[in-house]
Amino acid sequence: MENSQPKSEHSLSLLTVADLEALIVKIVHKVLQQETQKLQQEDLSIEPTQPKHPPQAFLETFGRWEDTRTAEEIIDEIYSSRTVSDRDYTF
Repeated sequence: MENSQPKSEHSLSLLTVADLEALIVKIVHKVLQQETQKLQQEDLSIEPTQPKHPPQAFLETFGRWEDTRTAEEIIDEIYSSRTVSDRDYTF
């Protein structure tokens, strides 16, 4: 993106999760449009196997993390899956 500075005077820290998700969707749409235009300008064909509306198909892969475990259970699993090497490293 050419200018990464927000045009709004609002601080990003004041945005809600929904606001951030909407912003991400707008950015993804814009980037996909730009890339599609580049392909068309370069006279490259888009594979016919792609869905009719590629941006929507891509956006449908977004979502929230779903897990039935508590945060503590997830953290415990992360720590328990870590391994410590007993190799003697010299530098």
